[in-house]
Amino acid sequence: MKLRPWMIAYIAGLLVILSVFVLEIIGIHLGHDTVAIVDALGGIILIAGSCEAFVLAVEGISQNLHLTDYVSGIYASLASTIPELSVLTFLMLAGNYDLAWTLALATIFVNSLVFAIYTLLLPKDTRGNFRLPDAINEVGSDLLSMGSVISLAVGLSMLMLYVFTLGVIPPPAFTGDELLVFGFCLLGVFIAYLYRITKYFGRYDPESESLLHSKDIHHEHITRRSLGIFLIAASAGALLGGEALASFAEYATETIGLNFIHAALLLVIFAGTPEYIIVASSHIKRKIEVALSNAFGGIVQVFFVVFGYTLIIAGLLGGSITIGLFSIVLLFFAFPSLFILRVMITDDAKVNALESIAMIAVFVMMLYMLLVFGTLGIAAP
Repeated sequence: MKLRPWMIAYIAGLLVILSVFVLEIIGIHLGHDTVAIVDALGGIILIAGSCEAFVLAVEGISQNLHLTDYVSGIYASLASTIPELSVLTFLMLAGNYDLAWTLALATIFVNSLVFAIYTLLLPKDTRGNFRLPDAINEVGSDLLSMGSVISLAVGLSMLMLYVFTLGVIPPPAFTGDELLVFGFCLLGVFIAYLYRITKYFGRYDPESESLLHSKDIHHEHITRRSLGIFLIAASAGALLGGEALASFAEYATETIGLNFIHAALLLVIFAGTPEYIIVASSHIKRKIEVALSNAFGGIVQVFFVVFGYTLIIAGLLGGSITIGLFSIVLLFFAFPSLFILRVMITDDAKVNALESIAMIAVFVMMLYMLLVFGTLGIAAP
């Protein structure tokens, strides 16, 4: 069997991480700095291979269920978050709840920027517009509205608690009960979204007048045995890669001295690279619906699934999130990210270069402010 690029990446990443582990067992110590850097490189490569294995498995399932390209891309994008979830899990198991909160929310800003940049590359009509799929306009926009309202409402509540309890020791915090309630609410909304978009936009129909429903999907046929192998291999790789990146995050914050924002943004880029590769690869293969659903899914799925998962696991582990300037700013910044996307999508169900550049400007300014805050030393409570 000819090895594919993702298989080579998977094997290489696995060998790198296991080699470090074996050397430590036999008493050969490479040094803390070297181990952290090697773990980061090995984790990135392994996660990239694992992510592709997840996507192939999802595509095989979608082929058997006759799902449209767009909805198939949504599930592939959802699968691509599993490595990121594993990183968050290991961070929270180590007690780094504030870093997990930061990582989950910072991913929204970076993925929003990626989506805005990708809309510049979409094929345009004679008037310079690209018509977005009905699934985004009719269902995705609702999810953006919900996300923006939730972030604003909860952010305002946190701000009032912060202002009226200044000087109180200990400061107010979201503990287990609040984290579980908020987390399950977010996941509940996303489950309803998946149900609606799968039921009404999920299956292709050759006789449908809609191009989205009539266009046949083009995925390789994958046997059930191969699906099982892909899922097992991808799960193992995601766990090992996630543990490696979590170790690097601990090294970056405790040894190098990076603050939470800078460390989180670095991890966002590391953990999100496979998804960005999927978007680029799908676009090159002219699978626009798959690329677009992955780019868009990288925004809404982060807020409702990744952030929701973070809150639930933190609640189950007995963790807490201190209500302070650090956590409030991050949640508040989710509002303009989601709201501007909602406005640009629903005004005419199309996107053009002007709207893309406007979105890029907003996201770049917010990322710049986060970087400046981090430079000024705003530490997590």
